[in-house]
Amino acid sequence: MLNKKFLKNTVAVGGLTFLSRISGLIRDLVMAKYLGAGKLSDCFFVAFRIPNLFRSIFAEGAFNSAFIPIFSGILYGEGKEKAKNFCKSIFSLLFYILLIFTLICEIFMPQVVQIFAPGFSKNLDKFELAVSLSKITFPFLFFIALTSFFGSILNTLGNFKPYASTPIILNVCIVMTLLLFANFFPNAAYAVSWGVFASGIIQLVWLFWIAKNYGFGIISFEINITPAVKQFFKKIGPGIMGAGIYHLNIMIASIFATPINGAVSWIYYADRLNQLPLGVIGIAIATVLLPSLSKEMKGNRFNKMQLIFNNSMKMASILVIPCAIGMIAVSYPIIQIFFERGLFKASDTYATAQILQILCLSLPALVYTKLYSNIFYARKDTKTPMIIAGISLLFNLFLTITLTSMFSYIGVVLAISISNWINFLILYYISHIKDFMHIYKKILKDIIKIFVLSVAMGIIVYFGSIGIMADIAVYNLFIRIIMLMLLITFGMGFYFISLFVFRVLDFKIIKSYIKKS
Repeated sequence: MLNKKFLKNTVAVGGLTFLSRISGLIRDLVMAKYLGAGKLSDCFFVAFRIPNLFRSIFAEGAFNSAFIPIFSGILYGEGKEKAKNFCKSIFSLLFYILLIFTLICEIFMPQVVQIFAPGFSKNLDKFELAVSLSKITFPFLFFIALTSFFGSILNTLGNFKPYASTPIILNVCIVMTLLLFANFFPNAAYAVSWGVFASGIIQLVWLFWIAKNYGFGIISFEINITPAVKQFFKKIGPGIMGAGIYHLNIMIASIFATPINGAVSWIYYADRLNQLPLGVIGIAIATVLLPSLSKEMKGNRFNKMQLIFNNSMKMASILVIPCAIGMIAVSYPIIQIFFERGLFKASDTYATAQILQILCLSLPALVYTKLYSNIFYARKDTKTPMIIAGISLLFNLFLTITLTSMFSYIGVVLAISISNWINFLILYYISHIKDFMHIYKKILKDIIKIFVLSVAMGIIVYFGSIGIMADIAVYNLFIRIIMLMLLITFGMGFYFISLFVFRVLDFKIIKSYIKKS
């Protein structure tokens, strides 16, 4: 079993991430109603995806992978004052780099949009709207990247909750601007764009205030390039590619989908649902895992690292495999129930469900990739994950070009799923042959059992969903929601009972652990 502190932190981060994803789902429901799946939504999603891509790559992965091992080593090895000096140097350099980068992108926004949405150039009104919205949303990157700086400090100090809660602020801001201020703008897309801008400021102030209470309310504009700072920037470059490969693949998919009206929106909505288990499971476990592995690596406790990682793999598998299979089984009713209203039509539901099913095929690979990348990051090796991510990116480009001509937008997301598995399998192979990490035989057997039980659960849920959606005229929306929730609950109950029956989980061990807690 995992130690109490690790499990407690993982549950806390997972719970907050779950709340943020639920609030994100509510956000998407509101946006689907106001924006639909057409010109307005396509333009906003491009405008939002541009800064969000850099945020996802930089803030969620690359910054943590480079900053936490170095900051942790200084904090626990040299003391708090040395750690604060390191933070001051990083903050000042980040501030100037982000400010210059943001200003350049604002000036050349038409060229930036042309890169990320080449298909829009054929429609001048669509292109100009995307440029206008992108100018509003892009400063979000500046604020959220500095937010990630304070979040990484708090994560290293063992307070994971504040940073995990920040996405909720984004979702609330977007919903409130749409519900309260949409009529004050030329269209709803402008309102939601300003909601993104405002959320960035609020998140930064929130994290700064909490970090200040820990004595790390760092604001410095004095540039001081120390050996530790050089090491950080040396590590963060490769980390950008390694940590952001999934988001780069999604961006490539959106670029190739821009000529198809509505395809950018279909991919966005499907990806949002796919991100729910990815965030709750993958990001939650990986967020807590990296500081834990870094600390054990510092003390040369390699057996402890093996134990922590293997238990993390089992925990992730128990959660992510049934999520992936379950979402494949009920993709159509989920999207129809949650999104099909207002400007979001039945044809949009069908296309989005297809995309979601294909993305879910590689959901376990994405979670495992996050965990395995931390093995290298804990060793202060961001280069290896970068190289592997580069290889999978090239595969994705090749497959996208090949499969798009054959299967249109379906080929785009199919290429993503294949490249995600390639990324994970190469990471696994290298960590194995270099003797960095080995999966215990018992864990492998348990993962196989988990897969078989998940498939059985998925079959049950799939046929049950056919009955629910057979004649939507018979049931109103509320009844269909209740029926779907009951069906999912039944499937989850069947699955978790099966875990105990086939001894993937041991009731006695869990009971004794709960008593100790």
